[in-house]
Amino acid sequence: MIAMLGLSFDLGRMFISKNELQTFADAAALAAATELMGGKAGVQQAYQVAQAGPLGTTRPNGVNFETSNITNVAANFSTALNGTYDSYATASGPNTNTYRFVRVTATANVPFYFLPVLPNIGLQQSLSASAVAGQNAGSGFGYGGLTPFSPSAHNASDTHNFGLTPGQRYTFKWGNGNSTTCPGDAGFNPGNAPSAHGFVDLGQGNGNSDLRDVITYGGYPNPSSNPSSVTAGTVLYSVPGNRGSSIFGALAERSLQDPDQTSTTYADYQTRGTGNNRRIVSAAIHDPALNSGNGSNFRMTVVGFGNFLIDPASMISGSSGPICATYIGPASTSGASSGGTDGTKVYAVLLYQ
Repeated sequence: MIAMLGLSFDLGRMFISKNELQTFADAAALAAATELMGGKAGVQQAYQVAQAGPLGTTRPNGVNFETSNITNVAANFSTALNGTYDSYATASGPNTNTYRFVRVTATANVPFYFLPVLPNIGLQQSLSASAVAGQNAGSGFGYGGLTPFSPSAHNASDTHNFGLTPGQRYTFKWGNGNSTTCPGDAGFNPGNAPSAHGFVDLGQGNGNSDLRDVITYGGYPNPSSNPSSVTAGTVLYSVPGNRGSSIFGALAERSLQDPDQTSTTYADYQTRGTGNNRRIVSAAIHDPALNSGNGSNFRMTVVGFGNFLIDPASMISGSSGPICATYIGPASTSGASSGGTDGTKVYAVLLYQ
């Protein structure tokens, strides 16, 4: 009778614990993959997330009906889904990398209460579960996600970063006479472009209220807008002019949606860990050599996408002049950057296994 009780009770607990481990591995792998952004700091953060789980140490993920914390967790990293998965010690060595996939394996011991009355049955059983998540490359944006700015590529043939340096500040909108104080564009010629250019029409229109809404809340392009999607090669019309203080106010409002109003560099933003990624935005990067037209007919050709960190709200003010943002890397819909090497794509985190 005790053995039969063990089959129902102990084995039932074992199956439940296996499901708990799998849930943890799935969630931890997805959360860790969002942190892979092509540098050592991304691997370090991904490893910490994999160890603690997506809820962090404030509410650790548990096993055995959440009576025990999952503490035995391994994380390995790869540049390809079916490639070699490197240990954390190897992956965290180089300052730059192209890791886009992470495998999380969680192991725990589940105690037996009745089955040990049978011969050769131990007092506990070791269980494990693993999951693989990674950044999948898509062709572009079609369900929102872009901001109505288009910074200039410095080297359109560099399809990784387009000549932009991660951590450097570049011009989202130029000032009168195409002046800028953004250090990444110091001495850079934006090509044939009208004064104070930088805003683009993602389908929201060129009215001030339309521009304010898409800056603050996003939502473009979408299946009902024109264009309905933006990919490399898409031609976007400019929204001309400085547009006044309300536009700067809209960008400040977007920044205030993020609790981190202190960090001025992306490294600080990552280290501080208090942000919710609302200050991280995606923008279409254009090739200034392909500019055409003028005024409201000025057109820019998209060559790829990048993720940028906008400034704290206290640094965003005025009614004209340039708007700067810090380049992070190739675009990702996860709210960070991507470890991918193809800036013409947009990366989204998926659970693969």
